[in-house]
Amino acid sequence: MIASALLAFFTSPLLRSQTLYWDINGKTAGAGGATPAGTWSTSGGANREWTTSSAGTLKATSNWIAAADAVFSAGTDATGAYTVTVTGTQDVSSITVTDGSPTLSSGIINFSDPTPDILVAAGSALVFSSALTSTSNSLNLGSATFTGTTVFSANTTLSGTVNLAGGTLQLSGSSYTFGTLNITGNSTIDFAGSTTLNVTTFNISTGVTLTIQNWAGAVDYFYATNWTGATPDLSNNLNAAPMNQVVFNGFAATDSGWDSYNNEIRPNVPEPAAYGALLLGTLTAFLAWHRRRVIA
Repeated sequence: MIASALLAFFTSPLLRSQTLYWDINGKTAGAGGATPAGTWSTSGGANREWTTSSAGTLKATSNWIAAADAVFSAGTDATGAYTVTVTGTQDVSSITVTDGSPTLSSGIINFSDPTPDILVAAGSALVFSSALTSTSNSLNLGSATFTGTTVFSANTTLSGTVNLAGGTLQLSGSSYTFGTLNITGNSTIDFAGSTTLNVTTFNISTGVTLTIQNWAGAVDYFYATNWTGATPDLSNNLNAAPMNQVVFNGFAATDSGWDSYNNEIRPNVPEPAAYGALLLGTLTAFLAWHRRRVIA
């Protein structure tokens, strides 16, 4: 009897994660137009912006319920870019974006599930304009069918495992630190301006390509202390897997490598010091040539 009671308790609907859909217009179908801006809160009569109806047709919407799964949005009308103002810290098990491009501003989104997912549909974007945390320090991003863009805009540290299985992770001008970064599906990391990505362990699955966009030498940095299966030193190991599975936009796969002296993953192009040495050598040669002409 005790076992049955415990089973009933732990399988109670109150303990199972609930799915809530963003909906600012009550029982009217859809989420409330192309840009349904609103406030994400667990309290306040004006902040009842969530529904259990995927179509958004229930009369009674509610405040956010902590640790539920969030879907943006109810119905199919939220097709534009809009802002969702987060109050305080909101616990969420997962976030799925089916259409449109919400920006989560102000507060903190904390992923409370042990293996939290962010899934963004193709053509859509989910923007975290402020802090993002995870109770497990881990996060799963994208899939073979959810190939949209997730944007991190603030310094983010996830000491666990970040799995990138599809789509684009845009890192916007801050510092990002991941314990383990696994690339399990064809994906893109977009270095959107003066960005540093530090990874303790980097893994990329066989047959998978990671595309690096908007990387600029001496401006953006991608470091990996350990890269499973890779051999350091750019000049000696070009066009070898897994180094050639990382492709920097504007460079060939054969250009990618991993520096031994500072653990940087980058294309095989001269660094600023090398450019200076080349310029000095050229200038020295020119002066010597010019001197010979004057003497002659």
